[in-house]
Amino acid sequence: MKKKLMKISAVALCALTAGASAFAFTACGNGGAKLLDENIIDDNYDNYYQIFVRSYCDSDGNGVGDFNGVTEKLDYIRDMGYTGIWLMPINPSPSYHGYDVTDYYDVNPDYGTLEDYDNLVKKAHEKGIKVIIDLVVNHSSDQHPWFKAGAAFQNGQGGDSKYAGYYNWSAIPQNKYTQIGNVYYESQFDKSMPDLNLSNPVLRNEVDNIIKFWISDRNTDGFRLDGCYYYCSTGTTDSAEFCKFIHDTAVKYNENAYIVGECWGPNRNVLESTFYQSGIDSFFDFDVTNEVVKAVNNSSASSMWNSVNKTYSAAAGNIAAPFLSNHDNGKGRIAGRVARDEDKIKFAYGLLSMFSGNTFTYYGDEIGMTAVRTSSDPDLRIGMLWDDVANVTTPPPGASANPEYLFGSVKDQSEDANSILNYYKLCNNARNAFPALMRGAPQRIAYDDSEVVIMKKTYNNTSVTVVINTAVTDKEVGGIEGTLAQSICIKGSISSKGSLLKMPARSIAILT
Repeated sequence: MKKKLMKISAVALCALTAGASAFAFTACGNGGAKLLDENIIDDNYDNYYQIFVRSYCDSDGNGVGDFNGVTEKLDYIRDMGYTGIWLMPINPSPSYHGYDVTDYYDVNPDYGTLEDYDNLVKKAHEKGIKVIIDLVVNHSSDQHPWFKAGAAFQNGQGGDSKYAGYYNWSAIPQNKYTQIGNVYYESQFDKSMPDLNLSNPVLRNEVDNIIKFWISDRNTDGFRLDGCYYYCSTGTTDSAEFCKFIHDTAVKYNENAYIVGECWGPNRNVLESTFYQSGIDSFFDFDVTNEVVKAVNNSSASSMWNSVNKTYSAAAGNIAAPFLSNHDNGKGRIAGRVARDEDKIKFAYGLLSMFSGNTFTYYGDEIGMTAVRTSSDPDLRIGMLWDDVANVTTPPPGASANPEYLFGSVKDQSEDANSILNYYKLCNNARNAFPALMRGAPQRIAYDDSEVVIMKKTYNNTSVTVVINTAVTDKEVGGIEGTLAQSICIKGSISSKGSLLKMPARSIAILT
């Protein structure tokens, strides 16, 4: 695909009609592979798509993305092969990002109403898409009525002792505490985000009610847990114990609730030994991005295999959660991590798609979006480019004035069979067609080539063999058992003759 350099000062161009949200995969492209019939299993394994609502799609022309905009794009999301969406914080908040909540029982009015949210969930379920939302209970906003009442009580100005017990206080200065009046409150992330006292049984009952509200009353399918490594400053064991409380509460209201934790900080051993013991389904694996980038840049089969194996092992029999980009990745989106090289952008996602567990895609990665800067948090939330029509949303405060849409819009790429978008679609289709890709334990098959990795995955007595040529040159790979069922190529196509595969550069073969 020819690169299209588009540095646009405004962001989130949204198609004018709902009917423009889904585009057909009209050609074979990407190595001549055709989409396969899906074999979707009703469990908690899914291809997830992460959405920052404010920057995704504006349905009413007021410059802000909203729930109805997401609803309009559900056909597009499902057509891309995603079976789950994660909505970043949707509660009322004084910030653009929403991670300082002022009301856990309502939605940000910029995004719409609770009825709009309910309609989004209903329509998503009709299309076979699950909806999980951010649950931000490590801290609240300092503008939350709980905190205001608690701070007033601590300072002898009325208030309410109940809400004072929701937070952690000190009479003397401490590290990562902020002064208010004559006392100090714990604020591990920011002074505007006072930490909640999660050991307080009254607060735990409140969290129980919050979980019930979103799962039982609103039919939400689960949560992404923000900052769960920091739940308790007393240590990881206590933080993991609160994860268990959340898990046990959620499954009380929906036995199939899916929960994924953002546990930034510990290595995989701590995830395996401590946090996965909580019963939480998944924790994001923050090492995967660097390892996949290394495999792509160095044509390293060992880097790829080691990452696949370690990620699966760390999940300890649960559901691994590998990803390439998200808003927590300070080094920027995957396109920037691989030098904005289209072939590398594609192959990075191809490799990710061969991991067991649930992959998570950050909105816009499927069209190669990035920004001029990478270190700014708002730069990681630039607007989704749907079309070249100037139906523009407001950029997040502090975002770069020059977001980069180097490879064209969703509409452009949908009409190009060799685009990044259609490569992503092909990868998701393979994961949906072969249940063992998501669910099987990876087993490496020895092969004497440092640029080729071969692994077998088995689920319910059905196996697939994955052969990956990480090299930038064509290869012949011999001694391979099975029938070529799908090829994922950037250029050219894979051919098989007996046990010999002829594989173009950076290609993936799936055999049954």
